[in-house]
Amino acid sequence: MQRIAAVVNDQVISIYDLGRRLDLVIRSSGMPDNADQRRRLAPQVMRGLIDETLQSQEAARLSISVGQADIDVAIGQIEANNKLPKGGFGAFVSRQELTIDTVLAQMRPALAWQKLIARRVVPNIDIGEEDIDAVLTRIKERSGGTELRLAEIVLPIDDQGQVQDVVDLARRLVTQIRGGAPFTPIASQFSRSASAATGGDIGWMAEGQLSPADASAVAALKPGEPAEPIVEPDAVRILYLIERRIGGGGTGADIRVTLRQLGLPIPAGATKAYTEALVSLASQIGSVAKDCPDFARLAAEQGSSQPVEPLEVRVGELADYLRAVIEGVPPGKAAPPVVVPGSVQLIMVCGRQTNEGPSRDDIREKLVRERVDMMSRRYLRDLRRAAFFDVRAFP
Repeated sequence: MQRIAAVVNDQVISIYDLGRRLDLVIRSSGMPDNADQRRRLAPQVMRGLIDETLQSQEAARLSISVGQADIDVAIGQIEANNKLPKGGFGAFVSRQELTIDTVLAQMRPALAWQKLIARRVVPNIDIGEEDIDAVLTRIKERSGGTELRLAEIVLPIDDQGQVQDVVDLARRLVTQIRGGAPFTPIASQFSRSASAATGGDIGWMAEGQLSPADASAVAALKPGEPAEPIVEPDAVRILYLIERRIGGGGTGADIRVTLRQLGLPIPAGATKAYTEALVSLASQIGSVAKDCPDFARLAAEQGSSQPVEPLEVRVGELADYLRAVIEGVPPGKAAPPVVVPGSVQLIMVCGRQTNEGPSRDDIREKLVRERVDMMSRRYLRDLRRAAFFDVRAFP
């Protein structure tokens, strides 16, 4: 008979269940697998199992079920997120020395809870135009500033007696990440935010969208670094900087452009008149090229072979003269020819990432996500407070 680790209402969590979940957490997050690590993680993993049990029970009470079609969609998303071939999920799980059943045991409650939240919580969220206007005002006040792509780990606090335990866990996770453990799987395993489904990634946002606490936490971070834990009344959060770029348009070093380039060689000893004739030819090509495909055709006719796709590059990665040449050139237009040692160069700008900032729909989506997370945590907190659970043993 399996030993009982906990009882949640009338449902049992066994020592075996807890051991399997520890295997999943440790192996999928890249943490060291040793007795001390398991001892430290066991309380938080047990908490996750209790939460999942409560979520499954509430979903069952509301007649919300998870079918094979739901599981197939979730597996397809995992394959896409991990750049796996279609049908590669089983091999991916096996490489981590896990079983499909162990992974599905975590997946099913999460999918049921997502469906429950979509049905019971999301319809009650109303984002007013004034909420969006307030965010846009903050963004405009910092126009031209940086934009950040962030990820997060959210560790809920259900009562004040557990604040220190949650803070200690957050600090251990930060230490693991700074020591080389990958952020994405750790977020997927430990975060209780909806963003856990995407490894914590919450996308791009302007600095003006951040709260003062968040802005301060990430101000000095380099890409690939986690911030110190942020303690809030109902959660401890860890922010992680994925990437930083210059916002507000223009030709900042982090703006991406796509280019096509034509080079007309200048023979050694060529006369000034010869060079001027090449410049005239390049100007003519630039003026008649309708778009980038047409430019590629004309360039090929001049013996300048072109790649299938235009070059995509950050402006800051270009040579100084190229940055100066393309400044202010709109997409679909060629810049004036420039003479460099050995050739006349003609550049067409195929596309430019303007980084004009988030749209109203982007802001609305972020505000909805924040409120969904908050209301979801409150829903689960209420379930915990109303439940009977008895934790009896750890492995």
